Amino acid sequence: MTAAVPVTVVVPGLAHDVRVLAERDFRRSFGRGALIGTLAQPLLFFGIFYATFSRMLHAKGIDYGRFVTPTLVVQALMFVAIASAMSLAADRGSGLFNRLRTMPIAGSALGIARLLVVAAEALTSTVVVSVVAHLAGFRFHAGPAAAVGFLLVAVAFTVALAAVTATLGLSLRNQEALAAALYLPYLPLLVVSNGFVPAALFPDWLQPVVRNSPVSAVIDALRALSSGDPTVGRIVPAVLWCAGLALFFGWTTARAFRKVTQ
Repeated sequence: MTAAVPVTVVVPGLAHDVRVLAERDFRRSFGRGALIGTLAQPLLFFGIFYATFSRMLHAKGIDYGRFVTPTLVVQALMFVAIASAMSLAADRGSGLFNRLRTMPIAGSALGIARLLVVAAEALTSTVVVSVVAHLAGFRFHAGPAAAVGFLLVAVAFTVALAAVTATLGLSLRNQEALAAALYLPYLPLLVVSNGFVPAALFPDWLQPVVRNSPVSAVIDALRALSSGDPTVGRIVPAVLWCAGLALFFGWTTARAFRKVTQ
């Protein structure tokens, strides 16, 4: 008589759950249609702004690649965060969250998987813009270490911004209201910054807002890392903004997620 062999049940851990959910999001975010948008959008804006600003800035003695490229990187990253919130809202509307509640999946797996995909999209967009901008004179004058720092700041900003947009994506049920809440602030935040015009050229009453904007802080840090002047004073404000936004809106996103899955 053969002895019974005990069956070992392997309970998937957090890493397994994150991998499964991340693979799903990767297929959606890096599919053929989505990938074209991820690559084409920053290239389109780069071409538009190059045609508009390159000669004007050159006439003023400003290097287009050094000055405008970090702004276009930030613009592309803002679209990544917006698209992430729209995907999250679509998942909520499809009933995915309710289905996940009935499965042995770690509660934090969905958020971690989404952030991994957002980081990958941010890295892809940043590399694409940087490579194309190389043709317009953009360079990393401080060497490979500064280039890595450039990428890290870009990814950190996108993850922090994705936490902000995720709160909206989970809180607003109406798709039109969500789209307005995501897209309307984008242009004012970009315009009221040092992205296209130095802060000193804004009206006096607006200059403090421009200088203390998180968008200005990140753009200034990216410029410092690419131009060869990565001083602490130019990097720390961006790091603090990214950390503060990620912590606060990570908490609000977790609360919103608990509400929609109750």
